[in-house]
Amino acid sequence: MKWTPELLNQAKSLRSSGLAYPAIAKKIGKQINTYISASSVNHALNDFERGKYKFDKSPDGKEDFQSKADYDENGNIDNLNFSLKFADFQHRSKKTPKDILKFGGYKPSEWTLSNVTNNDWSVTNSDGLTMWNHQIKFSAKPKTSADLSTDDLIKLFNEKIDPIKLIKSPISSDRNLVIVCSDFHFGWTHYEDVIKQQQELLELIHRGWKQIWIVQLNDLIHSDDFETSKTTAGTLIDHVDYRQSIFDAEKFMFPILEAGYQRSKEFHYRAFLGNHDEDSSIGFNEMLRFKYPDMDIPDHVDFRNAFLVGKSVGIFAMHGNYAKPKTSELFAQEYPLIWAKSTFRMALLGHRHTIEQADQIGVLVNQVSTFKPKDQYEYKNGFVGNTRKMEVIEFSDTDLKDIHYI
Repeated sequence: MKWTPELLNQAKSLRSSGLAYPAIAKKIGKQINTYISASSVNHALNDFERGKYKFDKSPDGKEDFQSKADYDENGNIDNLNFSLKFADFQHRSKKTPKDILKFGGYKPSEWTLSNVTNNDWSVTNSDGLTMWNHQIKFSAKPKTSADLSTDDLIKLFNEKIDPIKLIKSPISSDRNLVIVCSDFHFGWTHYEDVIKQQQELLELIHRGWKQIWIVQLNDLIHSDDFETSKTTAGTLIDHVDYRQSIFDAEKFMFPILEAGYQRSKEFHYRAFLGNHDEDSSIGFNEMLRFKYPDMDIPDHVDFRNAFLVGKSVGIFAMHGNYAKPKTSELFAQEYPLIWAKSTFRMALLGHRHTIEQADQIGVLVNQVSTFKPKDQYEYKNGFVGNTRKMEVIEFSDTDLKDIHYI
């Protein structure tokens, strides 16, 4: 989405009049015949008001090509106007696949462009004048789940989601809590399987804490595909209901984030890319940013990162499918300031669904398990004896104090 000052000022005015972000996105999107996510409106307005938004201009100073197709409020083609002139279509800069599909009467949300061919030829009319003709040919195919964009994913995750404001409770604790969420695999795991664990975790959170960090090591969602269950790399896995997996993940995670924010002086959420749900994790993260605008939730999902808990507890986190033997070296090399400030260092890894701890050159490498039920892959390979627990780790400002297994 390329925002202009006019569109951003319009969005700002609509928000001031009381419209929520989804309504603003729908109104402006209909106006310019483009799908806009509510999250995009939220982020663009925040950057615009802080003076951080950079506006792109096409090389010729003109607006980029826009289709003349009109859509009704349900996104269906209402009235196609093919009055767009040859010069407009040929010479305007940066024609996108979406532009071409719209010009041809195809809904970009349902079709994807395969290839495009342009032809020019001349004919001489009865008056002896040379007339140039231009032909554009393209192939379109119905979209499958593999063709869905990040915006499409975010739209699915933001279904029936409204931003909410939470009120913090007064807290007097001097302890910090790190909640490690790893390999929940919702879709294979159902919400009903983990209600007891959720309740136990909420009881622990409600004690009240100085800091709460939720560290989402991911594989939160079992499949990264809507129709055919498979990992990010395309490996076929046991079939799950993708949409239900999102709803189950929301039912488990929403109360934890809300309680964590309310029952801490300081709240943080960090997410990392897994091997089962790389695209889904980005969509889920954006959905959380939209739903909880007051929370510290970064606008990116990392392969790995480090942060300080309390005054001097250094935490290094990643999913664990890459670079595990280099954990300590990567911590020291990539985050030297956090390494130097730390009086206690811990690395958090998931992926293998087992509990392992090892001292590795100044770092307690803590590989965590998961409470998910065993799937067919684990059963076939005999991976059935692991301790099915999640870990919640308690720290003072400077040291490890306790590990709660849930």
